[in-house]
Amino acid sequence: MTESSNNQPPQHQPDENPPADNPAGNDHPLAKVGNQVSISPIWIVPFVALLIGLWLMYDNYTKVGKQITLSMTNAEGIEAGKTKIKVHSVDIGQIEQVTLSDDLTHIEVTARITPKAQPMLVKDTQLWVVKPRIGLEGISGLNTVISGSYIQLQPGKSLEETDQFTVLDQPPISLNGAKGVHVNLEGKVGNALRVGDPVTYQGLRVGRVVSANFDPKQRKMQHELFIEHPYDVLVTKNSRFWTAVGIDVKLDAQGFRANIPTVESLIAGGVSFGHPDDIPMGQPVRSETTFELFANEEAARQQTYDQYIEYVLLVDDTVRGLTKGAPVEFRGLRIGTVMSVPWKFNSPERKKDFRYAIPVLIHLEPGRLADNGQANLEEWKTRIGHMLQRGLHATLKSGNLLTGSVYVDLNMDQKTYKPYKRERFEGLSVLPTSATSLAQIEQKLSDLLDKLNHLKVEPVLSGLDKNLQQSEVTMKEIRALSVQVNQFISQPELQQMPANLNKTMQELQATLKGLSPDSPAYQELTTTLQRLDKALRDIQPLARTLNEEPSAVLFGRKPGNDPIPQAPANQQVPPASANP
Repeated sequence: MTESSNNQPPQHQPDENPPADNPAGNDHPLAKVGNQVSISPIWIVPFVALLIGLWLMYDNYTKVGKQITLSMTNAEGIEAGKTKIKVHSVDIGQIEQVTLSDDLTHIEVTARITPKAQPMLVKDTQLWVVKPRIGLEGISGLNTVISGSYIQLQPGKSLEETDQFTVLDQPPISLNGAKGVHVNLEGKVGNALRVGDPVTYQGLRVGRVVSANFDPKQRKMQHELFIEHPYDVLVTKNSRFWTAVGIDVKLDAQGFRANIPTVESLIAGGVSFGHPDDIPMGQPVRSETTFELFANEEAARQQTYDQYIEYVLLVDDTVRGLTKGAPVEFRGLRIGTVMSVPWKFNSPERKKDFRYAIPVLIHLEPGRLADNGQANLEEWKTRIGHMLQRGLHATLKSGNLLTGSVYVDLNMDQKTYKPYKRERFEGLSVLPTSATSLAQIEQKLSDLLDKLNHLKVEPVLSGLDKNLQQSEVTMKEIRALSVQVNQFISQPELQQMPANLNKTMQELQATLKGLSPDSPAYQELTTTLQRLDKALRDIQPLARTLNEEPSAVLFGRKPGNDPIPQAPANQQVPPASANP
């Protein structure tokens, strides 16, 4: 009984106090009537999931950044998903896709930039590929050998945003924000420069060539230079630019000249600039100022003298060796330049009035003689007019014997030159010319030959013939005399004469030894001379007596008074006393 009672389910016991809504106290309660809720709480889960998804999308968008498109000439070293975009070695983006353009002319690269770098995506932002390069300044980009190439971004200063950029083939010469001045150059095709070539001032590198473009309409090269700070103040309105390509060697009418640039310019060329020595430096220029690019330094310096007076030379002699750019000198000082040889050769004026003279256009540049390079042209025209009246004329003279180049020499000659007659050719004044030095020499030689032709040569030749005949006779006589002399010298007696003379000299020498002071003969002769001298002294009184009184030998000498010495001339002699 106990087990069965335990297995039976418990029975519900009715409540002794049924609730108010169930007054009968039944086992099943009554249904409640009320308003049903419109949104189930279960919808909270998808709503929260939607919010989380939106937040994840926003977070992903803010972290991924903006997408940009890059245009490149080639995709060397660029890989999608690996190549980075950097600013100051900090990653700011990555390449996502590399494709070929529709027209097959370039590469289009899609990249993603971080949000923090988006303000740098402006119009003048510059991008270039950093990879190993060998240039004039050495080897750069070696760190990319291991890490791979990357794209360097240089922020610009523009306020205009963009998402389209062109990647440069070379690193930019002048970075945005760098201090300095940009200069434009125009020159001929032969003076073309390359991007990156150095710009030097007195051998010091002060900048680089930024761009080089050819204008087919003007047929000129247009270059842009960037001169770095603080050297930008050297670029003034009086600056002159010229190419510095290799070693410039020139042999012309002014002699031999050689210009050797720096090692960097010698290898890569480049451009140099400077200022003429005889004019002031001038004020610095602003950016984008345009200058002319000259072929060399000499051409640049000659262009300084932009004030000139034009004259025409009508040369009757040859103009061989006279070229454009040859100097015009006045007594050794350069005062001008030859501009054209010939000039308007087919002009009708040359055929009518000046026959076959060759016209040459020259510029007289008085600024070369001025301290500041500037001169009063009207004053110089008047001065040259006075000089023409006094015999100013032009002559072509040789400047270099090796090259045969000539120059124009102006000089004054009032004695031999004709009076000046004013002439014009194609609207320009004609400067009188005289024969060249070579022509003058030829004229003198011609005159000399004419004089020689007028000489009577036959009498001279006849006299020369007679002289030659007499000379032949004289030479025959000289030959006969030479034979006789040889025969005389070859005689035996004459050949023995030197031996006889030697023997005679020996005997004479022995005789002279016998007359020496130590010889007996010399001592005996000396004693005899002494005795003879003593005998002569003893005979002297006898000879005096015979001279004074010859009769004293027979009758004896008469006694006489003693001689009285005479008194001096200024002293009177007292009279003799009668009684001594």
